[in-house]
Amino acid sequence: MKKTILVCVSLLVLALLAGCANTPPAEESAWKFTVGDKEFTIEGLREMESVTIELEKKGEVNSYTGVPLSVLLSEAGITDFESLTLEAGDGYTASITREEALHNNSILCYALDGEDLSSEKNAPLMFVSEIASTKSWVGNLKKVSLGE
Repeated sequence: MKKTILVCVSLLVLALLAGCANTPPAEESAWKFTVGDKEFTIEGLREMESVTIELEKKGEVNSYTGVPLSVLLSEAGITDFESLTLEAGDGYTASITREEALHNNSILCYALDGEDLSSEKNAPLMFVSEIASTKSWVGNLKKVSLGE
C-alpha cells in the first residue's frame, strides 16, 4: 500500500513538473512576421536577395546580413507613409521615419557576423539601420506596421 501511494505521489510530482516546464521557442522555420498585411517567413526571407552591411554599435563593428526593409515594404504594397512602427515578439515597439525605413542600409537582419541570430532577445529577425537610432534596432521582430 505504501509503495502504491509513493508511486502515485511520484507520478503526480512528475506531471506537475512537466506542466511547469518552459515551452521551447518556436522553430525558426515556423517563425512568421508581417509587413503591413503581408506575412513573411524567415525561410522566405533567406531566399530573397540579401545584403551584408557593417555597422557600429557600442564601439563594436559587426556584419549584418538580411533584406532591405524597402524591398519588403514594396512587396507588401506600402508606399505612402510618414513613419513605421516596429514590434517585437515581447511587445516592445519603436518608430522609424520614412527616410530611415527606405534607406539602403536599413535591413531586416537574420545573420550577425555570418552566423544566424541566436540571442533570445534578437533571434530570429532584427531591424538594424545605419541612420536610425540603435534604440529602434528591434530584435525578435514580429510586425512592421504603419505608424500613427
